[in-house]
Amino acid sequence: MTDRALRVLMISHHRRSKVNLANRSLAMARHLARRGHSVTLLTTADSNKVGLVEREEDGVNIIEIPDLFWGVLRSGWDPWSALNRLLYLLRSDIEFDLIHLFESRPSVVHPTQLYRLKRKPPLIIDWVDWIGRGGILDVRRPRWYRILFGGMETFYEEHFRANADGLTVICTALRERAQGLGVSPGAILHIPVGVDFDVYPVVLEKAACRRELGFSQEDKILIFAGVDADFDLPLVMGAFARVVEQYPETRLMLTGKSNPEMLSLAREYGIADRIISTGYVPFDRFPTYLGCADVFLLPFPNTVYNVGRWPSKVCDYMASGRPIVSNPTGDIRTLFERQGVGLLADETPEGFAAKIVHLLEHPATAEEMGRQARRTAEAEYDWGALVAHLEDFYLKVLGPVNKGVSAT
Repeated sequence: MTDRALRVLMISHHRRSKVNLANRSLAMARHLARRGHSVTLLTTADSNKVGLVEREEDGVNIIEIPDLFWGVLRSGWDPWSALNRLLYLLRSDIEFDLIHLFESRPSVVHPTQLYRLKRKPPLIIDWVDWIGRGGILDVRRPRWYRILFGGMETFYEEHFRANADGLTVICTALRERAQGLGVSPGAILHIPVGVDFDVYPVVLEKAACRRELGFSQEDKILIFAGVDADFDLPLVMGAFARVVEQYPETRLMLTGKSNPEMLSLAREYGIADRIISTGYVPFDRFPTYLGCADVFLLPFPNTVYNVGRWPSKVCDYMASGRPIVSNPTGDIRTLFERQGVGLLADETPEGFAAKIVHLLEHPATAEEMGRQARRTAEAEYDWGALVAHLEDFYLKVLGPVNKGVSAT
């Protein structure tokens, strides 16, 4: 821990509720505050159209910024949100030592640019998703959005990063992409999503979790935990249908946003009565739901979108101490091959089902993989340790000469 207390400004375009669920910017902010730093986090309000809401939470000063847009446009494009961020910055009497942007959308990057005409603290930009050029834009956005915003998505994703003083990236592919944009390797910190062990202090006992939530002790329960991302869920449905053919007592728990298309697909497979759809689970209850699992499911086919991200649910899975079935893609492949936290399957329902069945039929193997998953989470993904590296990176960027990150 440094003896220099920093004043850090973090700016995110995400809604307040999404910041809580995704828990990257807020997790970093909380742990920086625990290390003695002063952190202000700007987020987008969930519903407010006017007026700022300011509160302190776990030592972090959180400012909720109003915006006017709706739907997918509430993702950093709102001029009203940008104006309110700028006004807050211009009125603030805090001399920030460093600014950390979470993505480089217009409502985040442009107020920062204007603010830095007056004050020039070093700038770091976070990168967590491959959005343009074949990424999330092609997977998750409607056609009208791709037509109107496709070019701008790629521009905003790539243009500003090489002119920052540092980058934090969530996965190897984005680090390599940043270097391809001219960013010096020494100006990049690879920091995945971690685990908050205040939330997962111990591995919960499966039988106790099931009793608490009213689930059968005899059923075999598979869990796919989602927030609002279910891109690869059809692979899970196809695999689950094949598992049920061998083990009719198996059930599939889906947490997070309900997807009518997936429930319709379950009816087509004849497995709808074996689905437990919980909807959004309260944050403090999430570990109990995960504690009911025999096996966790992480479909992760080899697509540009998946290669360019780190699925945060894998850390919740590992902290819960159960084995995981996934696909050999990106950093997930590296994790599984190096640490043995579960089994990697091919990208067919048959292949995915075979790995699930193997774990159900070999409980000793499943238990050891679960224990190894927990050990890995504690050794490599503790947010406290990850933020210690982030603190070191901040101090490096704040060195006597800040030369930017351009390699040219």
